[in-house]
Amino acid sequence: MKKIAVIGAGNIGKAAAKSVLESPDMELCGFVRRNGEPVSGFEKIPAAKSAFDLPEKPDGAIICLPSRLAEPAEKELLEAGVFTADCFDIHEELPALRRRLSVSAKKGGVSAITGAGWDPGLDSVIRILVSLTMPEGEMFTNFGPGMSMGHSAAVKAIPGVAEAVSLTLPLGKGKHFRKIYAVLRPGADKSAVEHAILSDGYFEHDGCSVEFAEDILPFINTSHGVEIESTAGNRKINFRMRIDNPMATANILAAAMRAAFLQNPGAYFLPEIPPCDLSAEGWKAFL
Repeated sequence: MKKIAVIGAGNIGKAAAKSVLESPDMELCGFVRRNGEPVSGFEKIPAAKSAFDLPEKPDGAIICLPSRLAEPAEKELLEAGVFTADCFDIHEELPALRRRLSVSAKKGGVSAITGAGWDPGLDSVIRILVSLTMPEGEMFTNFGPGMSMGHSAAVKAIPGVAEAVSLTLPLGKGKHFRKIYAVLRPGADKSAVEHAILSDGYFEHDGCSVEFAEDILPFINTSHGVEIESTAGNRKINFRMRIDNPMATANILAAAMRAAFLQNPGAYFLPEIPPCDLSAEGWKAFL
């Protein structure tokens, strides 16, 4: 039974904790969060400011921090001999991140699986399989409609923003529109905050609108969706799913955490992992 710590206690962190608790081969040994306080709904689970301050040292850690905050925490864990899985979601930065994490993982004699959410992650695997099945096809990934956890976290990290939600609306052929609702902090400059949001790397490549509200609660809905389609002449492959965003991400993270223990030292993307390594049941239940 592997002891697993969850780093971060937001929506994905709480969902990851639930997934670990429901896994037959893993044990939740604690949360790590900035204030070190117990997590609501998980009061019996130890919490600390550092994984090394938990009552038991974890064998593995699931990183549930915003992507831009994940790397330092993950490298420290890897170099201390703790296996990791993360859901880093800035696609263009993933190859360089994997190289850096691989150095830390090999130093600690462990492995890391990075970009192990539902996209990148599960959808990455699907895209490879679709492209192999119909290599001549033109493929697009259409997200939504739904709330993007990564994009919402990116808005909340902008100075002057108290709370925020980013909704993704599919336009077809891989194009999207981001609808952002944000609550300003007292004294924040509305124009400056809007400019910072629209020029952020998460949003600068998409059409976006920013609306400032008193409360974001009416806009929160963790349901999300994706459609991956490939067409070639009159042939078509179509993959669709509707999910609960945090729970789907968490379940894939838990599976990646399980698989990390079976890999040689280094860092990996989810498509590099044998599918049977992800399941507690191995291959037997799926043939």
